[in-house]
Amino acid sequence: MKNFLSISVFLETQKPYLAMLLTQFLYAGMALLSKAAIDEGMTPCVFVVYRQAFASLALAPFSFLLERKQAPPMSCPVLFRIFLASLFGMTLSLNLYYVALNYTSATFAAASTNTILAITFIVSTFLR
Repeated sequence: MKNFLSISVFLETQKPYLAMLLTQFLYAGMALLSKAAIDEGMTPCVFVVYRQAFASLALAPFSFLLERKQAPPMSCPVLFRIFLASLFGMTLSLNLYYVALNYTSATFAAASTNTILAITFIVSTFLR
């Protein structure tokens, strides 16, 4: 029983590190699956549409149930902001990523995702 408690305490303290490790494995797996789908003939734009649709369907119930009281009322300006954020935020980024993945290897694509934070820091330093 004492060993079980010590393992439980150890896992509790290591949760952030395990979550970080799982995230990196998921990024690498996504790069491999994306490369395989694109190599089989799926166009990057179609792949992005499927990915965004799946993400919307997976996150919409949580958003509706957890955030419905704090969300602003839906109006044309709010819908326009959501459209712009989704277009220039993830959709454009994913389209460029998958087009680049079409020309490079999955290993390079997985490694390039790790440089995003460094590049963001450098750009934010210059634009400060």
